[in-house]
Amino acid sequence: MKTFSLLKAVLSQDMNLFKYKAKANSSKLKKMLLPVFLFILLGFSVGFYAYGIADLLKPMGLTYVMLTLFLAVVVIFTFMEGIYKSQDILFTSKDNDLLFSLPIRRSNILFVRLIKFLLFEYLYNLMFIIPAFIVYIYFEGPGVNFYLISILITILIPIIPTILAGILGYIVKLLSSKMKHKKLFQTLLTGILIVGLLVFSSNIGDLATAVAKHATSINDFLTKIYYPIGAYISLIEKFDIVIFIKLVLINIIPLVLFVLIGQKYYFKIISNFKSGTVSKKKIAKVTEIKANKPLVALTKKEVKRYFSSIIYIFNTIVGPFMIAFMTAMIYVKGVSSFNNMVQGEDMKGITIEILYLAIVGFALFFTSISSSSISLEGKTINITKTLPIKYKTIFDSKILMCLIVELPITLISEILFIIKVKPNILFIFQLLFMTVLIILFNAVVGILMNLKYPKLNASNDTEVVKQSMSATLSLFTGFGVFALYVFGFAMLADILSPSLYISLSIVLLLFITLILYKILLKKGPKAYQQLNV
Repeated sequence: MKTFSLLKAVLSQDMNLFKYKAKANSSKLKKMLLPVFLFILLGFSVGFYAYGIADLLKPMGLTYVMLTLFLAVVVIFTFMEGIYKSQDILFTSKDNDLLFSLPIRRSNILFVRLIKFLLFEYLYNLMFIIPAFIVYIYFEGPGVNFYLISILITILIPIIPTILAGILGYIVKLLSSKMKHKKLFQTLLTGILIVGLLVFSSNIGDLATAVAKHATSINDFLTKIYYPIGAYISLIEKFDIVIFIKLVLINIIPLVLFVLIGQKYYFKIISNFKSGTVSKKKIAKVTEIKANKPLVALTKKEVKRYFSSIIYIFNTIVGPFMIAFMTAMIYVKGVSSFNNMVQGEDMKGITIEILYLAIVGFALFFTSISSSSISLEGKTINITKTLPIKYKTIFDSKILMCLIVELPITLISEILFIIKVKPNILFIFQLLFMTVLIILFNAVVGILMNLKYPKLNASNDTEVVKQSMSATLSLFTGFGVFALYVFGFAMLADILSPSLYISLSIVLLLFITLILYKILLKKGPKAYQQLNV
């Protein structure tokens, strides 16, 4: 009963992605409309791709391959996100002191947090799995067996990647807890693991080709790489009790072992990570206090807060790294290979410069840092509100933080692109102006969203960065603006030249950003003042 009560308490407090501020007299239906709409929109997008793949595979009798592909995507997605997410959910929750002071077994605490971790993964995995199932049903019309086994695999599929990610997060936390600069070491080690996975993923095609040569079918290939997917495909085609039992055990046993073995060192790791001694050198530096201007001091605070959170870093730095990766690929594969990509009637008017600008826009519009910055202040927001500082200064510091985080990697990448491709001077100015404008636009939108949908009482950073309504809506806003730009480019291709269209887009984005900034300065102070923990 203690475990159940603890689980209920944790979930009622933490798993509140779909809770957002609404009018007091709003019905439950109205409060659910926006989250449900976003879920359906994402599911529809995934289903569109699933339908396209299944439509090609159906004539060959290989529709099930579409299911294997989407399940593989879910596994990879769960594993890669879990590496850094596990550290926040399992180890650095704000309620550590409270839980470990209660008469509750440590295995129960670890089990409850692991269940919470899994439920969080289910929430996102369903957006990929359900559309794939619906498309398969549409093409194949399977029997009852498919529905039952599909429900089972939906429950089981994230367990192994979550456990593996938890083990890696566990190792990173264990090593970092023994280091002097714990946060820095933890961030670097997690970053190395993520980069290693990205490099592995970029070469997975060659590996797949080598393995596939020795496999009699795609099903055999997937069974060798990841047994649960292969077992699932076998079971929906023909039920086998032995395969069914193996599928269940191969997922449940690692879960039990992780909890039983992990509890032995769980409390020790958390204690070591929190504890630390202050060196004499650091004590001596306390007396050397430098006076900074309010904007500089607040910006330093924002940047320091950003780099102190692994989940915050790796959830928001993907965009700039995507631009860097694209730039590196141009150097590796050469400009000619990318010029070949944009040739043909379907790519009329598109050059390597336009393609690069589109990638920069896509990456930056999907990078939302400021949408979590207010929520991450937590209880300290009450202190900030009492300072003799203008609210404009507080908002400006958060905008500057976005520029400081995103611009260095992005600008270095763009300079390298300019050196390699040698575009005309007009495009260079357009690229640089658009880059800065997108970051400013996203920063202002993120602050407005966070003021509208704050989440100041979260027990860890994951809930703010990954589970908050402000972060979700900011990403969708960026997606919408980017989609409108692409749609406008396609519709006006015969009327406006690409150069003129980009120039007009810059002017329009500048105008919108200024309007939003004015709204922030007008309504933001009152909204910020009303925030309480």
